[in-house]
Amino acid sequence: MPFLRRPTLSGTIMVATILALTTATVTLTGCEDESNPSLFAPACPRTDIPAGTADRFAYTGQDQDLRNLTSHVQITALSGDCTRGPDGPEKQKMVRTRVGLSFTIERGPATTQDKVTIPYFIAIMQNGKIVDKKTFNDTFSLTPNVSTQTAKTELRLIDLPASANLQENPYTLEVGLQLTRSELDYNRKHPRPSAFRSNSQ
Repeated sequence: MPFLRRPTLSGTIMVATILALTTATVTLTGCEDESNPSLFAPACPRTDIPAGTADRFAYTGQDQDLRNLTSHVQITALSGDCTRGPDGPEKQKMVRTRVGLSFTIERGPATTQDKVTIPYFIAIMQNGKIVDKKTFNDTFSLTPNVSTQTAKTELRLIDLPASANLQENPYTLEVGLQLTRSELDYNRKHPRPSAFRSNSQ
């Protein structure tokens, strides 16, 4: 079941005492076999982008002046889906969620590199508390003589214990750019319109 959720601005991770993470490059699909209801994909966890974590402005030095801007990265889309995952270590049923991010990358006047590294996180929430959080650093090449370009991450696989009702999911995935305290403070003082959209293949 693909998730197409717009965020409220506010590998494999296996949650059941065992935590691990891998990556995968796959084509997203929906339900596996509509002729057999028992094979329908389970409900996906809710997805949110916490307020202030959709943008990252990188500067040279401490002066946040436009002349010192090296890059501006913005999350523009989350894509993914959910299927029944492999059984957990205690044979419990699991839901496998696949999550990918899309970005817009803008070169700044102070750019001197031909690559940009984007730090981002995926946090698993249950009942308002963080169950697990993983951070990633994906590096993308900058196209010569292009001021703005797009980029996509590989899909991250997240395995979560299934609820008794597969059409319900008690977890929330919070996804955002991993920012320093000063970067987050800057975003909160200079809020920008969200460019986020939902996407699936």
